[in-house]
Amino acid sequence: MRRVVAFSVLVGCSGTTPEPSAVDGIVVAASDYSSSAVGAVALDGGSSLFVGFDLGKDPALAASRGRAFFLARDEDTLFELDTSTGKPKSRRSFFDPSLGFVSNPQDIAVAPSGDLWIPLYNVPTLLVLGSGERRIDLSRFDSDGNPQASAVRMLDINGVTKAFVTLERLDDLDMLRSKQSSLVVRLDVATEKVDGELELEGRNPFGGLREFGGVFFLATPGNFDVSEESHAGIERMDPVALTSRVIASEQALGGSVAEVAVTDHCGAAIVADATPNVNATSLVTFDPDTGEVFVPASRSQLSTSGYDLRALEWRDGVLLVGNWRESRVHVFDRVGTCGLRLREASIPLAQRPIALRSFR
Repeated sequence: MRRVVAFSVLVGCSGTTPEPSAVDGIVVAASDYSSSAVGAVALDGGSSLFVGFDLGKDPALAASRGRAFFLARDEDTLFELDTSTGKPKSRRSFFDPSLGFVSNPQDIAVAPSGDLWIPLYNVPTLLVLGSGERRIDLSRFDSDGNPQASAVRMLDINGVTKAFVTLERLDDLDMLRSKQSSLVVRLDVATEKVDGELELEGRNPFGGLREFGGVFFLATPGNFDVSEESHAGIERMDPVALTSRVIASEQALGGSVAEVAVTDHCGAAIVADATPNVNATSLVTFDPDTGEVFVPASRSQLSTSGYDLRALEWRDGVLLVGNWRESRVHVFDRVGTCGLRLREASIPLAQRPIALRSFR
């Protein structure tokens, strides 16, 4: 019998000052992979982090329908957050002791009913949490039985709510390497049935489905130890037509894509080089309509010696970039169509950032 703990008020959190302005609504998740924190940052440089006793060691941040969630992936626990302050306000556990391991939740989408749809990485399941729970079996989408579901996003298509789920389809017997095509499956939310399937051009969709203007953008790095794969780069997906293509290759970008953020006529991405156990990161920019690479890794304004750039988000013409090793967020002002000017002052944090999301 699966143990389900209902939402409850979270206690035992503490904050650091200065407090950010509540209207900024820029939520940050942070972790050094031994402890984690969550909170908010402000464009004027303030920050506030809350450390909980059960935030886990390996978190993810999710946003859907104006709601924010912190996922403790190593504990099968989710926290709903206040979108102004980032402070946890409720908690729910869905750990299944009969598995013998955690299911590793990756993302959350909120259905019109309020149900939470959660792709699970370690088991071939899309978990649906409401007053109880339901499970949608995804095992048929990979011959090894687990397609590694990694992201979910919902959109209304012709008045009908559809859920889009990315499936990495890695090799379970070979260090989870990307050896075959990856998929996006479309589900009708009302019936919870798969009604569409798309083979991606890029492989290993990494991180979330980022949406702008009704279009999805995906980081498809393939394998991080190879920097010139033909099936890797930034993929642009039309969720209505259910078509997609790689618009910027990893060769043109200068590395494997780890994260993408898009605003009007300007996209930013974090790419990593192929050096084993190093994977040095750089900030790059591109045209989200044509895929033209404006600034590749070789000319980046912000590069690191290791895998340190971990978070990316646009807010009102400002780009925020998390630096994990330095426990800070770099701030860039947009100049012209897609130029970036680095502010002298960054935003220091009490913990290392791994994800950023902006809310109104």
